[in-house]
Amino acid sequence: MKKVLSLIFHLSIFIFSLASQEVQFSGEAGSFWAGAIRSKNRGDFVLGDTYLNGKFEAFYNKSSAYAEGRAGFDETENKTYAELKEIYLDYTTDFWSLRAGRQKAAWGKADGIDIVNVLCPKDYSSTRSLFDDEYFAIDSVRFSLNKGNLSLDAYFIPILTVAELPKEQKAQLSSIELPEKNIKNAEYALKLSGYFSRFDISLYGFYGWEDTPFLDYAPKIENGMQTGIKINAGYKKMAMFGADAAIPIGETVLRLEGAFFPKRHFQTAAEKILSGGENTEEHNNLAALAGLDWMREGWTFTAQYFCDSLFGETENLERTRKFEHGTTLSISKSLLSETLKLSASGVLVLKDFDSAIELSGEYSLSDSIFLELGGYIFNEGKETGTYGKYKDYSSIYLKAWYVF
Repeated sequence: MKKVLSLIFHLSIFIFSLASQEVQFSGEAGSFWAGAIRSKNRGDFVLGDTYLNGKFEAFYNKSSAYAEGRAGFDETENKTYAELKEIYLDYTTDFWSLRAGRQKAAWGKADGIDIVNVLCPKDYSSTRSLFDDEYFAIDSVRFSLNKGNLSLDAYFIPILTVAELPKEQKAQLSSIELPEKNIKNAEYALKLSGYFSRFDISLYGFYGWEDTPFLDYAPKIENGMQTGIKINAGYKKMAMFGADAAIPIGETVLRLEGAFFPKRHFQTAAEKILSGGENTEEHNNLAALAGLDWMREGWTFTAQYFCDSLFGETENLERTRKFEHGTTLSISKSLLSETLKLSASGVLVLKDFDSAIELSGEYSLSDSIFLELGGYIFNEGKETGTYGKYKDYSSIYLKAWYVF
């Protein structure tokens, strides 16, 4: 923590020295609590976070610098934390630009569903991250070309940044083996975008690593006897080719997105691994999404359908179905001169009919102080499914924050 705070302090001095023309500082301070409402954990606090989030921006001619950090106290873990969320330098001309450092980039047109969005890894460590789409920045260099309504972004990512796993899953692992920090394990990404009067379109390419690990099971032997199962985790290479488009139709926007993953690794079932099989199989994989957005007089409406198809047989896989699909729905309304915002959003997986729902009301006490009351609800379907496994973390939350 001392190293992080020292880095933030020295960075702030550096930014102020750069900024003979303009320096901007903004941030947010607040608290966020959530209590479980299901029988197993009823009344337990599953979230408790008091935090300070700060952003520095400095501008000098064609150059700029940006840094964002967060520090706080996690009341459920009873520990203080500090993290550097982003830090990068920019140089921009009329035709090209260069950005180097820890940075975020959101690929795709989807809302809350990842199709082509494989660049930045996700945070799965808490209930909140499932709804708020918390992503980690990647340490990379981005070179961009801009000409008229076309832009090209090329990324070089020397070292893999991995997703944060759920705490329960991470606790079960005997070991996690990360790829060697070597140039041969670098990641590469490309995005070509066009912005036209009747539609926007983007093409994507990525070659790198899956940011969630695959599991390998082996007997745990102690004093010549099997006493359990060891679970080791490791990462596999992947490639992705994708595209998206946004097409305005009156007051409605149609969004389309698709991605193809050639020979993608899929997790083998535990019993197959323990009987001598490999821990993954390679299959071609296709994912797609179609969505509609509509906004009018304080109302916002978003509906999406997404699907995922695996080619080949699944008899050895942990995933039992070749075709999976689902829907999302989000509705919000601004009231009382836009000081009150009521929202409802949810996702339904049509494989097992398990679902996740968020209901919330946000009120502005002033231009800087906000209160929010809401709830997360996870439901099982025919099987535990994607979201049913979080059912014990269904909760009511309260958030209060100040923006400066």
